[in-house]
Amino acid sequence: MDFNPGLRIGQIINNRELVEIFKCGIMGGMRRSKATNTLVIVTDHTKKLYKDKWKDGVLYYTGMGKVGDQDLYWGQDATLANYSKNGVDVHLFEVMNSGEYTYCGLVELVGKPYADTQTDEDERERKVWIFPIRPISDNNFIKTGKCTHKVINITDKINKHEYGVMEAEDNNGYAKFIYNNTINSELEVESKSQVKIFDKCIGRQINHKRFGIGTIKEVEKSNIVVEFEGKGKKKLSYELCLIKGLIEFI
Repeated sequence: MDFNPGLRIGQIINNRELVEIFKCGIMGGMRRSKATNTLVIVTDHTKKLYKDKWKDGVLYYTGMGKVGDQDLYWGQDATLANYSKNGVDVHLFEVMNSGEYTYCGLVELVGKPYADTQTDEDERERKVWIFPIRPISDNNFIKTGKCTHKVINITDKINKHEYGVMEAEDNNGYAKFIYNNTINSELEVESKSQVKIFDKCIGRQINHKRFGIGTIKEVEKSNIVVEFEGKGKKKLSYELCLIKGLIEFI
């Protein structure tokens, strides 16, 4: 980890700045730079070709190649697959709005790449490779969709392939997320999370993508009860709303 891009977690830059900082190519979701000994990977939610998804703090990232079957032993798929051996640092960016690259920091491969089926650019079924990756704990954050949680306590990190409990708070300080993450000898991720919502969010207004403007009236375990204008009360999973970017506080 000799190269420091000088970016803070959550910082948004454009593509030109990304290229200048990492000395990498201007296109593609996986960009290798020998000058900085890095691999930049981009998960772009504005494009529908790749089906990347976050689950329990792990990003299931689709490999490179737009047409036909992907090859695990070719190009930057091979670079990422050999993460534990080649000494290349992997930096993640997430795009939620076109042209805006949000820096997510260093990531590591935490599971064995596995084959899946998706459609290619010509809308034909093909084999793709999925890479389970997650932010390295030293980044002090856990990423789940649009929400960045700051880690406030790590009770145990046994080694590179095994984690204990992580506690994190959301950006607003309204909830605590307790993640229990372990990785077994086959490098399969097992992750569970608990959510504790603080009462101080009661009375706050939110804007929900489907239901519109509403006010948080109650907290029930990991759920919030929101009264929406003209739609009555709805019970919502706080964590799911954050992961899918369904709500924003106003």
